[in-house]
Amino acid sequence: MQNKRQLGGRKEHMAGSFLEEKGYVVLEYNYHTRSAEIDLICKDGSTYVFVEVKYRKDCKEGHPLEAVTAAKQRRIRQAALYFLMERNLSPDLTEIRFDVVGILDDELTHVPGAF
Repeated sequence: MQNKRQLGGRKEHMAGSFLEEKGYVVLEYNYHTRSAEIDLICKDGSTYVFVEVKYRKDCKEGHPLEAVTAAKQRRIRQAALYFLMERNLSPDLTEIRFDVVGILDDELTHVPGAF
């Protein structure tokens, strides 16, 4: 039996493979700062894409896309700025986007520019 972290990792890799099939290049899985984690960091052409992956086995607790709260979005934005600063990329001159991949059971829904 796998724990939540293992299951989450498997679903994040599933989302990464899905995005690669769409032409994205996955740069990092599970990028961490002190206060946040970004599940996937990708490039879509010249755009850096910061991706939140949410999984639910069913809709008892709502659709996975509904689980990306305003507070979670703020933390992801802050972590994205830190990522850019670490790489000497200007947030003003670098194309960025925030996507969400919701996984309900094994069905993926990709929302580019979700927030």
